[in-house]
Amino acid sequence: MIKITVGISKEHIAVKCVGHANYNTCGQDIVCAGVSVLLQTLCYSLEEITKDKVTYSLKEGEGVVGVYHPTCKSLTLAKAFVIGCRDISNRYPDYVQLEIKN
Repeated sequence: MIKITVGISKEHIAVKCVGHANYNTCGQDIVCAGVSVLLQTLCYSLEEITKDKVTYSLKEGEGVVGVYHPTCKSLTLAKAFVIGCRDISNRYPDYVQLEIKN
């Protein structure tokens, strides 16, 4: 199961994704691929679209993103990430768990 934890506030954005969906075999797992694409797009969009200081680490089975004092653009991108993850977790609840922390 992929566990996604997200905290979004005016002071900080924190995202952590851990695990594997195991929906299908490696290379055929559309659930893992969907979450991975959303996380990578968040990281690269934060870097390219905003001037915020972004820290992230993308490894197999674990991804972490952090932004201190995010601008409105970063907050919007993070909220869009949550919308995508929420949709995947609603469609595949046995494979993706989304937790929103405030």
